[in-house]
Amino acid sequence: MKVRHELLMVVVSVALVVLLAACAPAPTPTPVPTVPPPTTAPTVAPPTAAPTKPPAATAPPTTAPTAAPTATAAPKVGVVYKIGFISAATGAGASLGVPERDVAKLVADQLKAAGGIVGPDGVKHDVQILIFDDQSSADTAATLARRLIEQEQVQVLVASTQTGTSTAIVPIATEAKVPNISMASARSLIEDPQTKKMREWIFKPVPENSHSASKQAEYLKAVGVTKVCHLYENSSYGQDTFAAASAVFPTAGITIVYSDAFDPKATEFPQLAKVKSSGCEAVVIGAIPPASPVMNVAVRDALPNVRIIHGHGSCSPDLVKAAGKAAEGTVMPCGKILVADSLPDSDPAKALNLKLIKDYATVSKDPISTFAGHAYDALQWAIAALKTLPDGGTLAEQRTKVREALENLKNFPTTHGLYNTSPTDHLGFNASEFAFVVVKDGKFVVLPKDQWK
Repeated sequence: MKVRHELLMVVVSVALVVLLAACAPAPTPTPVPTVPPPTTAPTVAPPTAAPTKPPAATAPPTTAPTAAPTATAAPKVGVVYKIGFISAATGAGASLGVPERDVAKLVADQLKAAGGIVGPDGVKHDVQILIFDDQSSADTAATLARRLIEQEQVQVLVASTQTGTSTAIVPIATEAKVPNISMASARSLIEDPQTKKMREWIFKPVPENSHSASKQAEYLKAVGVTKVCHLYENSSYGQDTFAAASAVFPTAGITIVYSDAFDPKATEFPQLAKVKSSGCEAVVIGAIPPASPVMNVAVRDALPNVRIIHGHGSCSPDLVKAAGKAAEGTVMPCGKILVADSLPDSDPAKALNLKLIKDYATVSKDPISTFAGHAYDALQWAIAALKTLPDGGTLAEQRTKVREALENLKNFPTTHGLYNTSPTDHLGFNASEFAFVVVKDGKFVVLPKDQWK
């Protein structure tokens, strides 16, 4: 009995263990790793303790690094430089002033695209070109010059298109001690006629009528002409052409047998009766468009076979456009820009002119003229001078330094060629750089010396 009782107790115990095991919940497995991984990548390291290895985080740190950056620091930015630009966009000189204005807009866009200029000390400066129209009026030119100098506080002026308007600015720029680069041609702009000394504050990259007269005389002598008539418009420019011819022609054995001034707005010319009776073998016209093509047509109608020679003031598509067939065969000294594609590759003006012609087409639908070149050269002079300025200094000091830089340009490339200025020469042009051209089939074409006849 005792054995049976013990056996029964063992069976009951085993059954109880089995029953308890079946009813108990399944144990939860231990997770790996012991810390649950985050659902998104962390932007910063856990703040509790520094890890033994740096985390391979791809996001940038939320605080600025203490180490110096390896990238090059942005250049320091200085004050804005200002160029005051005045041309004759309307009025009698518009055929010259409009292309000059268009070039000013072109250069302003180029400066903006380049982000300004950088001085010798590495400081960057924006450059503004303030463009105004003097309406071919000397009074308006003077008023605008004062405004640009006194109110706009420009470092340098580029003004103006015509001799008369530029002359009006000379005393204003001189008194204010502001460098002015004229786009007109008269020698009197840069040299005092009485003292024969350079005007301290006035410059110009434009060849003079004396240079033009020398080239005209060279041609006339080569073709055997000894007697000429000289007809010039009654303006500062026209009078200067006659003065230059009167001084230069006699040295080449050429006599001016008849001369007279004419109204630039005239359409009838009683002077032509005297031209016919004078016995002159060629007619020199000292005028700019629109007067020069009108006189060209009148001379050709009155004397179909006479040689017609213009000055460089007629080096404009407006001459050919207005005079038409009457312009065919006329000759004149001009800037190289009119015949850039036919210049030799060795000429330093060729590449410069070809690029300018291409760029000019983006701002004007008209063919380029010598006067567009005048504006480009004057503005490049101004920009080159501004690049020599160290940052800082008073406006008066800046203007003085610009003047000094303009007085010391060496082998400076322009649309005419290489220029070299000095304290005794505020032009720096060599007359040999002039191109001598003929109008052929409605275009300006280089006329080599071996074809002069």
